Amino acid sequence: DPGPTLAILERFHAALGLPPPVIPAAAMPDFSKQVEAVLDAAPTVFSFTFGIPPAPVLEAFRSRGILVVGTATNVREAQALEAAGVDAIVAQGSEAGGHRGSFGGSFDAGMVGTMALVPQMVDAVRVPVIASGGIMDGRGIAAARMLGAAAVQLGTAFLRCQESSAAAAHKALLREARDESSRITRAFSGRPARAIPNELTTTLEEAGAILPFPQQHGATRTLRAASSKQNDTRFMALWAGQGIGLSREGPAADLVRALVAETGAALSAVRG
Repeated sequence: DPGPTLAILERFHAALGLPPPVIPAAAMPDFSKQVEAVLDAAPTVFSFTFGIPPAPVLEAFRSRGILVVGTATNVREAQALEAAGVDAIVAQGSEAGGHRGSFGGSFDAGMVGTMALVPQMVDAVRVPVIASGGIMDGRGIAAARMLGAAAVQLGTAFLRCQESSAAAAHKALLREARDESSRITRAFSGRPARAIPNELTTTLEEAGAILPFPQQHGATRTLRAASSKQNDTRFMALWAGQGIGLSREGPAADLVRALVAETGAALSAVRG
């Protein structure tokens, strides 16, 4: 029953001067059109999450010379992705901010930490593994490489950069956040995701007013977008991983240069 959810959201909409909320008939973009857009753009690499696209879709990407990268949160998912023919796999540890990529089995079965997940996944599949989740500096990159990762993927580390589209109020919260600041919630979309709690998440969770994905995503989308535009942290998606206490400000290029230097120093120290 969407009634309780819409009643809460209507109150929040009013606080921002928005019309009453609705659940759109199509809460997500048309998948076939998304596939067409990827084929038209023909990027070097296409990565995906939340499962495995149909075999004809993956084959169409490969026929255009596009490398495909899937997301796994445990070894079983990684093996399924390898069997589907992906070129590489992102190992998403439980520390990662944003939506969980779990698709094989229960959500809890995908809450494996990065340090435990990466070496087991590396041992279980033949394709390159890309480590993600909680990696914020050169120490984390070096650790992931030593565990067998072919590369790393950083997200939260770049949220406070000048080029980040995160709202100013979001960045201000990230500046004060620590390792225990983020939580897993289904309030934003109906799927588990890691973010800093706020009035939207706590109110919906306490009321049990969370619809299945993607209805919840559609119901909260307007509120989240408006709150970000109005710089109001009460209702926006405050994405953050558990490494947020190590985040830095400044140009993204400077951060990348620092990460490269730190990684080299960390690896040299280990060799020494």
